[in-house]
Amino acid sequence: MPRSSLILKAIYYSSLAAPARSACRPVMSSAASSSPPSDHLTAPPAGTSAYYALQRCPLPQRAALTALLQAHSQIRGIVTTVSDAAVAQAKLAWWEGQLHALSAGAAQHPALRHLAPALQAQGLGGEALLAVVRSVRIDLQQNRWLDRPALLHYARQCSGFTTRAAAALLGLDAAPAQDAAFDLGVALRLASGIRHLGRDAAQGRIYLPLDALQRHGVTAAQLQQRRMDGAVQALLAEQTALACDMLESALAGLRTHPARQTAPLRALGAMSLALLREIARADYAVLHQRISLTPLRKLWISRTCR
Repeated sequence: MPRSSLILKAIYYSSLAAPARSACRPVMSSAASSSPPSDHLTAPPAGTSAYYALQRCPLPQRAALTALLQAHSQIRGIVTTVSDAAVAQAKLAWWEGQLHALSAGAAQHPALRHLAPALQAQGLGGEALLAVVRSVRIDLQQNRWLDRPALLHYARQCSGFTTRAAAALLGLDAAPAQDAAFDLGVALRLASGIRHLGRDAAQGRIYLPLDALQRHGVTAAQLQQRRMDGAVQALLAEQTALACDMLESALAGLRTHPARQTAPLRALGAMSLALLREIARADYAVLHQRISLTPLRKLWISRTCR
């Protein structure tokens, strides 16, 4: 298809999404409040990466993927929306109970009720989302990671198991596809830690390995005070390169499988990779800005990624 036609289609689809936002927005230090669960599935907001990735999802699987993403987002949202540790633990205990009830078909949460038949059809239970619960418990217990293996272990719990479950829901049950999807989830989490460094540091959390900070002569206090210098840029350039390498490797693994099934995952990976490259072009100014891709650009990437 000619490039001009693709651009016209992109403009049309973007008109259905949320209004475009500027590429860089100030970092918000306060957490947004979470809304109570709806009786219906809650799709990702128009204009977000998840929104465009789901548009690439085959219709028979879209509801299940939406439900998985909704549950994942609400569990992970406990980290940034609940300041009282006891309340956070109570919420996690409730989710844990719901996920154990999922296999018995007794879950009450709307997203889990929608998700249950699709998981059962693939012989899956709530294991992936239980890993997300474990990741939040890790967040509540610590806000630093000593080295890359520790950070990778956290990222696997946080996102790796979810993307592997998403691959299964898309019919990608071969081991190589599952492994590539798992690695994609880990890489997406690492990329998120870089992008949201300013916000997270303001809240006391730094999703970068401490030994990498020490190697570059950067302190946690420096990041929390948003003091940008050459050492911080070198640290972020190193960590961004590692995340890009993992994203590219995961995408290469997914490309060997049917394009229709892998399209949502490849779209997520391609948008994250483009975002990291945008962060590099902005000299890694993530301590003071939230660097984003415009909705139109996300749409273009999600529709044209290979």
